Amino acid sequence: MSTVIDRVLAALNAHDVEAFVACYSPEATIEDGNDRVFARGHEEFRDRYGQMFVAFPSLHVEALSRWTVGSFVAQEERVTGRGTESEIHIAIYKVENDLVVRERLLR
Repeated sequence: MSTVIDRVLAALNAHDVEAFVACYSPEATIEDGNDRVFARGHEEFRDRYGQMFVAFPSLHVEALSRWTVGSFVAQEERVTGRGTESEIHIAIYKVENDLVVRERLLR
């Protein structure tokens, strides 16, 4: 199950939007901790993350720690390249059939 999360990070760090989208089910969502949906489905992922890769060419995400519980993978991540300071957040991924079906970002 962690393999798909490794692919998510590799795609983010390579700024490869198609590889990133391929890690998610077609109906997947990316949300914040308050149920606000940032993006839903492959087309919205392509738009949001494609723009982010252009706007932040130094974007880099590093896994600091990871836990797996059932179909969930929780990961503490350090994000750099989006401003002057690094950001630490928790990403919780729900994985089914080796694809992310839901991601929640806690900041």
